[in-house]
Amino acid sequence: MNAMVWVRVIVGAVWINAGLEKLLNPSFPRQFADSLAAGGFVGGAPPFFQTFMLDNIVPNAEFISQFVRAAELMIGLALILGLLANFAALGSIVLSAMILLSQGGVRFGTGLGPPEFLNMNLLMTLLSVIVLFSAAAKYSSFDANLVRRSPALSLLLTNRRAGGGSRGGRRRN
Repeated sequence: MNAMVWVRVIVGAVWINAGLEKLLNPSFPRQFADSLAAGGFVGGAPPFFQTFMLDNIVPNAEFISQFVRAAELMIGLALILGLLANFAALGSIVLSAMILLSQGGVRFGTGLGPPEFLNMNLLMTLLSVIVLFSAAAKYSSFDANLVRRSPALSLLLTNRRAGGGSRGGRRRN
């Protein structure tokens, strides 16, 4: 396996871990709803995102918590297996960005606490963008096997043209 496959698998493992933590906590939906009702994840968000959260997320908090739990598990599993990895990476970007925005977005810290600029959600977003656009991240995946059976799916699933030669689209002599 190449390094980009490991990046894909590690991003997937982080999502599996987050989803399992929520799945193994039966009171998570209620805790999430209570936290949102008390202003958690809303107060620090940018104004445009606060409006979105107050209008859409807070009134449906328990349903959203179940959706987030399932989304984290599905994104993680899809990335680890490399099954529809581009779509999973896109989901990872959206979910990471939403979590990042709910925590106030990207900002510089004071240097007295944990880093605020390069935090976990920003790293997950950036790594997911890399996985999305990297053909090398799709090696050793179910997507690569699907492309062998149906080359027309090549560009959609593995970011390579059908019949594009070997690794990275370059032909060997």
